[in-house]
Amino acid sequence: MRDERIKEITKILQTKKRIDIKELERLTFSSTSTLRRDLMFLEEQGVLKRKHGQVILSAFNTVELSHSIRESEHRREKRAIANLAKDFIGPGMCIYLDSSTTVYELCPYLSEIDNLIIFTNGLNTAHTLSTIANPTMKIFITGGEVKHHSASVVNYNTDNSLLEHFSIDLAFCSARGIDEEFVYEVSFSQALAKKSIIDRAKETILLLDHSKFYQSGFFKINNIKQYKTIISDYLPDENLLDAANLYGIEWISEE
Repeated sequence: MRDERIKEITKILQTKKRIDIKELERLTFSSTSTLRRDLMFLEEQGVLKRKHGQVILSAFNTVELSHSIRESEHRREKRAIANLAKDFIGPGMCIYLDSSTTVYELCPYLSEIDNLIIFTNGLNTAHTLSTIANPTMKIFITGGEVKHHSASVVNYNTDNSLLEHFSIDLAFCSARGIDEEFVYEVSFSQALAKKSIIDRAKETILLLDHSKFYQSGFFKINNIKQYKTIISDYLPDENLLDAANLYGIEWISEE
């Protein structure tokens, strides 16, 4: 219930930008005490500010929502995307999984594949893999700063001594958005962390649901030409497909 309320509040704020708390109570059918707790939680994350009986949206494109909120969004689509992505992974590969909730959905499939070497900056991903791991699997978590709420570790130094000893066959990453030229992230540290991995991986697969089409953030991860394959729940319009085709990118969808 709480996650649904949080999603509803953020959706309203993205539309209205500023709203009276009493009006927000009415729109969300929440009690004063329940709404106060939800607003305090979102304010702690930097999503909004409360001032003089109003709620004001912060610069939303710079805010990275918590893992628990993101995990509940488009869950069916993310699982469908992961089901398609699993077919690219074979025994004995060295792969990277970013901390996104979309890539996280790959975890259940990995226990069935032998001799994987897995790097991740996702705390939830590492914990889940350690619980369900195939005994032949080796799991490494990248070092760096633990990001509050997002359940990820980011390293501002692009040189990672552990990764220097491995050759990454395939990196799986998601993003805040995509357009005909670039892939975007909401956080500079997340964008930098993903770019450093993509630059060293042999191939990268981008996983994103349709809500990311034509969404942008303040930080560009890289040009779309750096991805081998893009997997989504359904295909985008002709403009995005033409841009992908221009660089020989394979775009796969559930439908």
